[in-house]
Amino acid sequence: MLLLVRHERLSFFVDSVETVPEGWRLRGEPGYHPKHWARPGDRFDRACREHGRMERPVDLVVVELTGAYAIVAGTGGDLLRPDDIVSGQRPVDDTGRAADRLRRPPDATGFLAQLLGLPALTAGTGAGLDWSPIESELGVTLPGDYKTFIDAYGAGVLDDHVHVCAPNAEHDSADLMYNNAYAQECLRPEFAGPEGPSGDWHLGDASRWSADRSDIPSWFQPGDNVILWGYTGHGDFLFWHVKPDIVPDEWPVVLKERGPCWERYGTGFSATLTGLLTGEIQSEYLSRLLGGPHTYGH
Repeated sequence: MLLLVRHERLSFFVDSVETVPEGWRLRGEPGYHPKHWARPGDRFDRACREHGRMERPVDLVVVELTGAYAIVAGTGGDLLRPDDIVSGQRPVDDTGRAADRLRRPPDATGFLAQLLGLPALTAGTGAGLDWSPIESELGVTLPGDYKTFIDAYGAGVLDDHVHVCAPNAEHDSADLMYNNAYAQECLRPEFAGPEGPSGDWHLGDASRWSADRSDIPSWFQPGDNVILWGYTGHGDFLFWHVKPDIVPDEWPVVLKERGPCWERYGTGFSATLTGLLTGEIQSEYLSRLLGGPHTYGH
């Protein structure tokens, strides 16, 4: 057996605060996937506003938690305000589950289709696309699991929130090249800074970056790139992190939320979506919106 110890993140988004005999009743909703909701006895040790602003320590023990409220006791509850986020973590011992969490193509692609209630992947599923012109324009070969999924099921919307793009889509809202170009255009001012160069330039060109790298994630290095494959209903971008020395099937997925924050998952297209849908991957911005039942529509 493989024993892994990790920490699950816990959070609750506060809409209102009411004093009760046990302490405080927080109206709102839990963060993350339901399997990662806080349980009685878990602790929230910090409170903040969106994007970590105005962070301050608290010591709140969960007495009860549902999808609509949390009852907490301890210290700091009297200072909570609507739109606060309380968060903490708990240790988890995983035995023999690493393989499930790190599903790789092609297993993850078939499992993803199963989770979404799509027809099973079989030889010849879908009409298939001519990927050569798209890959030539992008200058890279795209990951095989993504191409398998798109060949079989096309562009669509996952759980009415995650838009998965495809080449040559009927509408711009679903087109891979259109949305990738738009996302790159949005990122260049962040990488270059407010006084940086405009125009069409490769994100990996470090000569155009702002000197302080304040909005460039630490894992993004000169020569790297990102290619968009999806976006959310909240305006967040889903990319592959493209590194010149990493083969496409091993490109990790990164989420760029509408503000300045990034999340990097370390797994590819199918494995990341599978992990998000099962709760094995935690996203501060996606998980609570992907609790099921799971769908994929056009």
